[in-house]
This record gives sequence, structure tokens and C-alpha cells, in this order.
Amino acid sequence: MLDILGDVAIHGGWAFLKNRSYPNRNAYRRALGRLSEQGLIVKERGLDTPVLRISEGGADLLEAYFHPDKWWNRKWSGIWSLLVYDIPEVDRSYRNVLRQFLKRQRMGCFQKSVWITPRDIRPQYADLNEAAALGAFACLFEARTVLGMSAERVVWESWDFDRLYEIQKRFCEVYGENMEILQGSTTPDLNVLMQLAAEEIDAYRSAFVLDPLLPNELLPRDYKGKEAFKLHQAITKQIRSKLLMCNPD
Repeated sequence: MLDILGDVAIHGGWAFLKNRSYPNRNAYRRALGRLSEQGLIVKERGLDTPVLRISEGGADLLEAYFHPDKWWNRKWSGIWSLLVYDIPEVDRSYRNVLRQFLKRQRMGCFQKSVWITPRDIRPQYADLNEAAALGAFACLFEARTVLGMSAERVVWESWDFDRLYEIQKRFCEVYGENMEILQGSTTPDLNVLMQLAAEEIDAYRSAFVLDPLLPNELLPRDYKGKEAFKLHQAITKQIRSKLLMCNPD
């Protein structure tokens, strides 16, 4: 009993013991499955803190990359979701993987252990609590204002839009030039086209890895994501038409 109490004290107190003692196994398995689809693998360890690992999965991520307009066009309710946690140093690995997962969910780091998003993440939080005992370390809040800041200020505090601007601007410069070359090419080479297509997809993905894909009303005025997306669509269309010229059958 003393060993158990000691473990509970280290790993988040009585809330942790409560979360792990009487789990609903069906709900637990469903939560595990949904998290796995989003790229988070959870391994249970009895009373110990679960082990978290990031996988290469995540269909939602690919959907976001290639259909960002769906995210931009979502109406914002005016409510921020704030995830606040206090994870002890003994569970550093859990904390580090959780941060990676929150980034993949396109949440912004408002402060060191305070993460924010304009989206309703109650379903994701419920899954993390059910499958990974996050409720032992964290609380989810909703707020219309954050420290009285304007929405614009919250966005700049939480996401690195300066860096994102430079990355997406560079994509537009490089592939804007490639677009001009494609349009002027009358005798396209199949191998060159295939290489360009592969390189463009990789560069396009890199241009959006850090992009939180915020609703239109929260995007900075100099945001370059829409220009990059429009250029990607144009290049894809142009490459497809050139490929048909190489192989009309």
C-alpha cells in the first residue's frame, strides 16, 4: 500500500489513481483507436504514467495540408480552448511527446505549459484523458479573452507567424519561377516533370507544417498561406497537363 501511495504521489495524485483504477475498457479502446489515427500511440503501464509515442500516421494531417481552405473557412465561435498542464519532471518523456502531439494538432504554445486553439478540442481532450490519463496532469478551459488581449495579439503570442511567413514566401518565390518555366515549356521531359512534382509536394508540405490553419478572421494581414496554396494548385494542374503531352494515351 505504501508503494502504491508513493507512486500515486509522484505521478499526479489521487486523480491519477482514480483515472486508472476503474477504466471503461470499451471507451478506452475507442479512445486509443482515435488517438492512433491522429498519430499518437499510447501504451498502458498499470499505475505508472502511460508511455506516449508519435507515429507517422494521421490522415487528418494530410487532409489539412491539401485542403487548407476547409480550415480557413470554418467559422470561429469567439471562444478559445486552453489546455493547461503541470507534468512532473519524472514524467518528462510523457510531457515531451504530449507537446509534439499538441503541435501536430496545430495548437499554439501561449506559455510554456499553456496551449491554445480557437477550435473546440473537448473530444480530443476526452480521448487523451481516457487513454492517456491526461486529466491527472491537465485541465481544459474555455475563454472568450486571454489576459484581456485582443485575438490578434493572442495569435502572435501563440504561433510563430514571422517564421511561417518566411517559409511560405520562399515557397512562392521558388515555385513561382518554376511555374513560369513550366508554362513556357513546349517539349516537356517526363523524368524532369516527375522530379519536379515530387520536389514540389515535399516543399509544399514543409510550407504548411508550422501553419495552424486558423479561421479567416484570425489570420494575419500578411499571411502567405493562401498564395502558396493557390500556387500549389496551379503547378499541380500544369504538371498534369504536361504529363498528358508526354503520354497522350
